[in-house]
Amino acid sequence: MNEVMRMDEKWKKMSLSKKIITGLLVALVGYNLMVNLHVFTGIISRLWRVLRPFVIGVAIAYLLARPVDKLKVIYEKRKSKFARNRAHTLAVIDTFLILILVVTGIVVFITPMIVRNVGDLIGNLDTYYADVLTWMNEIEPSHFLYSFLPEGDYLTSTELLGMIPSGNGDFDVVGFVSNSLMTVVERVVSITTGIVNFAMGLIIALYLLLYKKSVLGLVNRMATALMKPRALEFAKYYFKKSNEVFYKFISAQFLDACVLGTLATILLAFLGVEYAVTFGLLLGIFNMIPFFGSIIATIIVVIVTFFTGGMNLAALTFVSLLGLQQLDANFINPKITGDSLGLNPLLIVTSIFIGGAYLGVLGMFIGVPVGAMLKIFLEDFLVYRERKLGISKA
Repeated sequence: MNEVMRMDEKWKKMSLSKKIITGLLVALVGYNLMVNLHVFTGIISRLWRVLRPFVIGVAIAYLLARPVDKLKVIYEKRKSKFARNRAHTLAVIDTFLILILVVTGIVVFITPMIVRNVGDLIGNLDTYYADVLTWMNEIEPSHFLYSFLPEGDYLTSTELLGMIPSGNGDFDVVGFVSNSLMTVVERVVSITTGIVNFAMGLIIALYLLLYKKSVLGLVNRMATALMKPRALEFAKYYFKKSNEVFYKFISAQFLDACVLGTLATILLAFLGVEYAVTFGLLLGIFNMIPFFGSIIATIIVVIVTFFTGGMNLAALTFVSLLGLQQLDANFINPKITGDSLGLNPLLIVTSIFIGGAYLGVLGMFIGVPVGAMLKIFLEDFLVYRERKLGISKA
């Protein structure tokens, strides 16, 4: 705030000619940026491709920093002098070994199962499509579903079937799926690039964690040299608060997702739902997105279950998952997360929508902790302004 006030005073003291020249320079720079925006965005895009492994590495190192610190404390308490002297190195190695084992387990066991399930689902689309036509043909005014419709003239089964593509005419299910698969194949290159970037990110994260003290020391020296003491203190304070918010949110959501995914897998397997493990994993992952994640995953599971198991099993699955979500919302999640962020539901929904609009699923996930941090900044700013203006809170 003091910096802003100083800049304002300097601007007021500046002569009219200097103000005009400064304004023209700013306008000229802005105009050139607008005209050459495509060049600027191209440079940013190329720079992002180069820096992506480093960004991934920093993100991995950030997420693993807490587990490394906890393991380091354990090693420091060991009787062995070797373990105590190399506590940080051993903690980093152990953390990466656990991470590699988890990733290997996912790649070897879970990924092939998911690919197989998705392949079976796509391969049986013709059969499911025919089953839907048969089911629609069986719907008559005496069917129980008609009890949910308002009284009036009902469409006959023949009219209903006439509204649906036959599969032999205008709509070719196999052709549609083939075209969709071609789109998936076209993304294989980008997926491969993502795997390479992730592998490079792992290596970068390993070095960042091994030399954490040196890296943080360098960052601190650079910040001290480039920033004024008050600004540096301000930045450190809010970085610490932001770090607490992110870690609290991520750890709580991840643990809750693991619990819900496990319970959902057991429940779906008990009901006899096909692809129970895949659906349990899907429900767990989507549950990390507040409010909407579990709803979207439930809809997907119910629709696929309708095709694979029929109407009765789909309805039972829907009711069961709804009950499980209520159990999670009212008992499991509050026990794990507590009042971790203290956000108003409206702010959570707004954060999810804005994050999703700009960054997709990732934005929906990180939008909530970002919204929490903005709330902290806004509250502190309002308190500062109220004190400066002499306004007392009622």
